[in-house]
Amino acid sequence: MGLKAYLEIIRPVNGFMGALTVLSAVQVANVFYNLNLQFFWAKFWIFPHRFFEIVFISFFVYFFIASAGMVINDIFDLEVDKINKPNRPLPREALTVKRAWIYTFVLWSLGISLAFLISLASGILALIFSGIGLLYAARVKVLGILGNLVVAFSFAFGYFYGSLITSLERGIWGIPLMTWLFFVTAFMVLQGREVIKGMEDIEGDKLREVKTIARVYGLKRASIIGASCNFIGIISFTLCWIIDLFSPLWDPKLLGFWFIPFYLLGVAAVALSSILIIWKYDSLKAQKRSSLFDKIGALFGLIAFLIGPYTVENVGITIWLWILI
Repeated sequence: MGLKAYLEIIRPVNGFMGALTVLSAVQVANVFYNLNLQFFWAKFWIFPHRFFEIVFISFFVYFFIASAGMVINDIFDLEVDKINKPNRPLPREALTVKRAWIYTFVLWSLGISLAFLISLASGILALIFSGIGLLYAARVKVLGILGNLVVAFSFAFGYFYGSLITSLERGIWGIPLMTWLFFVTAFMVLQGREVIKGMEDIEGDKLREVKTIARVYGLKRASIIGASCNFIGIISFTLCWIIDLFSPLWDPKLLGFWFIPFYLLGVAAVALSSILIIWKYDSLKAQKRSSLFDKIGALFGLIAFLIGPYTVENVGITIWLWILI
């Protein structure tokens, strides 16, 4: 029961990618509203400016809570993973269920505690996010289609969280249009990936009677639905660029030079995923590759959103974010 098992079970790449959505939403709100995010008790804190405080803490809030969700998901999926994912820590007995529960509690405690350091509202949102993770693993996942929606929402939830903790007084209607488009893009691409993963796991899902699209409607229809979700994500991603380019509502533009190369890479990866899954929908190898391409496309999209708002005028923050990445 070494450190490797504890690190592996949280799937840190997934948590890292999700945490980037929070950073992206914080910075878009900061730039869009030209907020003065000075930290009112800065002399007692390591950060002289509230922007950096929110960025730093909110990143780990999402990461810890999402990691806890990964662990609890594996606890409830133990029997299924013995078939679908036998090399994961719990099926191969690199970690006991008891230790996994303790680990979940520690991760949730860390994430929620950090969330309350930002604000009361941030802490409440973190509690809701944690509850969604538990509910999904225990009850919702077996519903298949609804479970896919919850996973996609949980990943994209970081955009709402980042916006709300940055400019709470504006409420949900104060979330910038660009952030809504970011949310739709992430949600649809992740929904497409979840549908494709359901195709991969069709045999093991029989154990828990998980009603995935692949099991209910067949592999061919599932491939079309997964590819369609990807396509909607690409459209939303493209609208971000078009609306920002021609909108008279804000100046300077939110998406600068850095957005374009990662936009192109992200679109190419998600498009390749869609073509592959429709072309070879009944091939397990193609399903796994398609799922991977969606994940790569989502990462490129996150990087595009993360560094897109920054230009020469704030090159210092750009460099800092690159170091973080």
